Amino acid sequence: MKQQSQEQEVLAWLQSGASINPLSALRELGIFRLAACILRLRKQGHNITTNRITQQGRFRKVNFAEYQLKINND
Repeated sequence: MKQQSQEQEVLAWLQSGASINPLSALRELGIFRLAACILRLRKQGHNITTNRITQQGRFRKVNFAEYQLKINND
C-alpha cells in the first residue's frame, strides 16, 4: 500500500473540519515542519487560513499558528 505524503495527511485532516497547529501535527501525524506543508498546499490552490494564537507558557508567553481550511459554499 502506498504511503500518503505529508501534504495529503494534512489536507485530509483539514478537510475533516478540524484545525491543526504545530503541536497537534507532530503528535498526531509525525509532521515536524507544518508551516512548510501548509505553504505547499497553498501553492496547490487550497484556501487555508492562519489564526495566530498567544498562550501563557511555563516561563513566558508563546505564539504559534493554527491553520484551518476555508471551504467555499457557493
